[in-house]
Amino acid sequence: MKKGVKIFDKKGKKAQQIMGLSFGVIFSIILIVFFIVIAGIVINSFLKTGKCVKLGQFVDRFDKKIEEAWNSQGITTGFNGNLPSQIKYVCIFNLSDSTRGDFQEIGGDLEIYFGRNVNTFLYPLEEACQIPVHNIKHLDINKITTNNNPNCFAIRKGKFSVEIEKGLNDRFVTVK
Repeated sequence: MKKGVKIFDKKGKKAQQIMGLSFGVIFSIILIVFFIVIAGIVINSFLKTGKCVKLGQFVDRFDKKIEEAWNSQGITTGFNGNLPSQIKYVCIFNLSDSTRGDFQEIGGDLEIYFGRNVNTFLYPLEEACQIPVHNIKHLDINKITTNNNPNCFAIRKGKFSVEIEKGLNDRFVTVK
């Protein structure tokens, strides 16, 4: 053998291979976990966006149905809508009147919007994608909130169902 040339024994090579293999495997596992976490965050973001779109579509449909009833001579019709299961109530609240009736606790939460031109609320507020308040025009707020202010309609399994009514000589639309 030549002088100055070192020959590695098999024991030294195996130790290097084992160490190299385990570093590669550990690095691969870390990358896989990283990609799974990122995928979870992206999927969760899409689900939240879908929930917010569903809320927006519900409010648009409800507003259009009230507008149709208001434009008619007299009508009694049903309205069914779908909402995310986190929303428990759709409330109509006369902010210029005092709270009374069965939903006074909810009314206390909604009074923070006093002074704003809104009348329809999605409750609980924190589950409504930062769009919990709306102004649905042509509602007879005084008549709807005679006994309960706010007057809240329960959501059952994501389904909202009310009766929309406008009499022949009524100026505004009521919801029951």
